[in-house]
Amino acid sequence: MTSTILIVDDEPNNLDILNNCLHSAGFKVLAATNGEMALQRISRIKPNLILLDINMPKMDGFETCKRLRGIESTNCTPVIFITALVDIETKLKAFRAGGVDYITKPFVEEEVLARVQVHIRLEKTLERLEELSMTDTLTGAFNRRSVYKILEQQIARTNKVKECFVLCYIDIDNLKVINDNYGHAEGDVLINTVVDFLRNIIRASDYVFRMGGDEFLIIFPKVKLEDSQKLIERVRKNLNKQKIHDITIDFSFGFSEYCYKSNLTPKELIEIADENMYKAKMEKKRELIKISD
Repeated sequence: MTSTILIVDDEPNNLDILNNCLHSAGFKVLAATNGEMALQRISRIKPNLILLDINMPKMDGFETCKRLRGIESTNCTPVIFITALVDIETKLKAFRAGGVDYITKPFVEEEVLARVQVHIRLEKTLERLEELSMTDTLTGAFNRRSVYKILEQQIARTNKVKECFVLCYIDIDNLKVINDNYGHAEGDVLINTVVDFLRNIIRASDYVFRMGGDEFLIIFPKVKLEDSQKLIERVRKNLNKQKIHDITIDFSFGFSEYCYKSNLTPKELIEIADENMYKAKMEKKRELIKISD
């Protein structure tokens, strides 16, 4: 995927030089002639790297960088300062403002490209490491470590827009039976089969987390509890048609709901959904006992 670079400089000649240099190297280039325009730009698109002039009217590069660091979408975006100033105090001030590197004018194209490419590669590596730290290696779902962070974000967003979201806690049936009798490879097939069915039916805006072992959590933003229940029941009925070594694939589930008037914490929301799942699982076992009797 092509990386996007935002150049912020009030000198048209500098913009032309940097644009031609970076565009010829295969980057997508955006331009802004002052700090305010840069902030407007990043509200619509997230650049992979920002080249930022220091001396600009109204809002200088230092203040622009500080504001960029205060915005969630760009608080980690690498910022390289560009300036004719070469004194050590200016360089130190640039780093204190949140810059990661410093390029002096007049530009040497080879140096500009080298510094830009280094920080683009570093940014992509850091993004990949963050993704891996939040992802379950078996299923590709989010892991338990990431659930509280995303739930806190979802609560803040829901309170802001005055809506609701739903949590669904899922426990896959018979994983231990399959692991014990047919091996963990077959148990992994069971887990991935359930996750694949969930992914094929949920929206792109929904979140699937593996809480551990055979337990999963789903966040359904901007949805009614009744609609989530119908969706999960549909998944379960379709899965019930599948078998692994003559064992029907099934799961138990329970819900909790957060609306903007709620005071529930992420921990409480998970506990409520988990408790409702456990009740449903016990009820299913009681029904099976009645049938066998």
